[in-house]
Amino acid sequence: MKSADARDDGVVGEQHEAQDHVVEPARPPLTAARPREMTAGPRDVMDEVRCSVAVLAARVRDAYAARV
Repeated sequence: MKSADARDDGVVGEQHEAQDHVVEPARPPLTAARPREMTAGPRDVMDEVRCSVAVLAARVRDAYAARV
């Protein structure tokens, strides 16, 4: 049973006093180009993943067709 002063925030785990006073740093305003810059890296990596998956799928198909 919980004590009267225990808070239930719905999060499983320990509650630390320091977590109650966390302040996120101020973020600079976004320029029109900044969102594109921020998403270019992940987009490039996703393109590489798609290409790798396509190569893998082709090799698996070839191996299956050759009954390897």
